Amino acid sequence: MWLIVVSLSLAALLFYLNVSKRFSYWKNKGIPYSKPIYFLGNFASNVFRIKSFETIVEECYKEFPKSRYSGMYQFRIPVLLIRDPELVKQVTIKDFDVFPEHTRVIPLDAEPLFSKNLFNMLHDEGWHDMRATLSPTFTASKMRAVFTLMRQCSDQFVNYYKQSKGNVSVDLKDAFTRFANDVIGTSAFGVTCDSLTHKNNEFYVMGKALTNFSGLRSLRFFSYTISPFFSKLLRIRILNTKLEEFFKSLIRETLAIRTQKNIIRADMIQLLMEAQRNREQDGQQTHKKNSISDDDITAQALIFFLAGFEVTSTAMTFLAYELALNPEIQTKLYEEISTTLEENSGKITYEAVMSMKYLDRVVSESLRLHAPVPFIDRKSVKPYTIQPDDPSEEPLHLEKGTTVWVPVSSIHHDEQYFPNPMKFDPERFNDDNKHNIKPFTYLPFGSGPRICIGSRFALLEIKLIILQILQHFEIVRDAKTAVPLKPDKTNFNNLPKEGVWVSLKPRILN
Repeated sequence: MWLIVVSLSLAALLFYLNVSKRFSYWKNKGIPYSKPIYFLGNFASNVFRIKSFETIVEECYKEFPKSRYSGMYQFRIPVLLIRDPELVKQVTIKDFDVFPEHTRVIPLDAEPLFSKNLFNMLHDEGWHDMRATLSPTFTASKMRAVFTLMRQCSDQFVNYYKQSKGNVSVDLKDAFTRFANDVIGTSAFGVTCDSLTHKNNEFYVMGKALTNFSGLRSLRFFSYTISPFFSKLLRIRILNTKLEEFFKSLIRETLAIRTQKNIIRADMIQLLMEAQRNREQDGQQTHKKNSISDDDITAQALIFFLAGFEVTSTAMTFLAYELALNPEIQTKLYEEISTTLEENSGKITYEAVMSMKYLDRVVSESLRLHAPVPFIDRKSVKPYTIQPDDPSEEPLHLEKGTTVWVPVSSIHHDEQYFPNPMKFDPERFNDDNKHNIKPFTYLPFGSGPRICIGSRFALLEIKLIILQILQHFEIVRDAKTAVPLKPDKTNFNNLPKEGVWVSLKPRILN
């Protein structure tokens, strides 16, 4: 009996020492750090739905305003939070060979479709080749080709609301999610949807389920951050079987139909199909295994879906909301839209959209004030030393595997970089002022070789739908418009649970 007691006591002591060592990591490094709670790190208030994820990161950022960096804990993981733009440049560009990848939270064999996509792929898993394969999808020439597909969806969107007489109250997040769903469906999967008319179409319902990271799924995700070993042992899944099979089946059918009918489209799936064939031929000649499987294609399609469905629709929501709150900015934007369309004989073309300078400023400012993601992360693949730039600093030695965060939202809201940072002011980005923006303080799509590959696609989609809405409607507040918005603390998108409501007021056109 005493042997069991001693063994358990020893095990408990070793466990405590291990945990204590982990949560003393930054203290032992001698740098300022936000004090953690064991196991939950600095995110206990998010787990218990007291604060949003973004709020916690911003509080940690503001805690040490005179430091170039500070320590914090993403649950059990020590994180270096960098606030100095020069360090952002070092980590994301100059020393990319040291920080070439994101921190993978979910093990590859636990959730392959999440871990094998371009965002989560590690540097030695073929990330560079996959990035090179997908990059042509988002060139300017490809954007011109996909613009026609986007136009069909945006026409569908405005025509749906033009059927209503008088003002129509709209939940922006719901409406833009349906629009984004239709754009992704046609441009990436070759699936035609009309999600405003057919509200429960399967593609939308499955997409909504895929991107819902609140409730039980967020707890499952947190479990991998807290204890990946036990989460994997318990076979905790992020994707349920129904969702996984739906998207696998959709890709299989898409590939089969295109192959059988020799259908060629200017989209991501087509590029992956061609790469799949080319690698199979190369493998036969060189006897090397470097193939792209159907599951690899599904994984890339899923991350494109996640970004387009959730992140892009959220960006549209915040932009339309800001226009409702700032009618003078909306009026100025409408005047530019009217002038541009008049100069183009009323036609909405790719070139017309891209020529609109004020529209670009408005979108840029919305992405500053409401960053698509609160932070970007990098992980070191070799030891690294941050050299001091001040006599009060010591060199900071980082081990291989260290996680570094760039707190994008916090930097965007920092008064030293953006005066009166919470004011929606597109003139920050006009020709006279934009040169005053310090490099590496405006990072809506990230920075360096890991910058968001689909940023061109997202910007075009956002600009097009806002242009067409304002062409036909004025976006106005109504009785359901909340000012300010109260973020849902259970989700990552910083939007209210009850939606973001405005009214679309039809314009009286001559």
